[in-house]
Amino acid sequence: MRSYVISMIKALILSYIISAAALLVLALLLYRLDIADEPIRAGIIGTYTIACLIGGFYVGRKVKKREFLWGLFVGMIYYSIHVCAVVAMEGVQPERIIPGTALALVCMGSGMLGGMLS
Repeated sequence: MRSYVISMIKALILSYIISAAALLVLALLLYRLDIADEPIRAGIIGTYTIACLIGGFYVGRKVKKREFLWGLFVGMIYYSIHVCAVVAMEGVQPERIIPGTALALVCMGSGMLGGMLS
């Protein structure tokens, strides 16, 4: 059980490192090129998707049992940490619940896909 938890933590750390690097690149692009809102939002969602996919793939490779379920957990925990950080910084905003739910499904689905691909 301990190795599962350590693999999950490593997968989450890997996912957040990938997210930080990709979001930094997006911020630099926004600063240098003055890109519109919509491509940046698409880039952010793509970043979350790829980060959860790679995290799910990593944990699936390490655990080797029920990979899709562990990938789903990676996506769920990734999104939960993200929501906690947003709520701590901005508070609860009711108009962001529906897009947040869609992002949760994207994170969990891509994590599960990463687990299945492993």
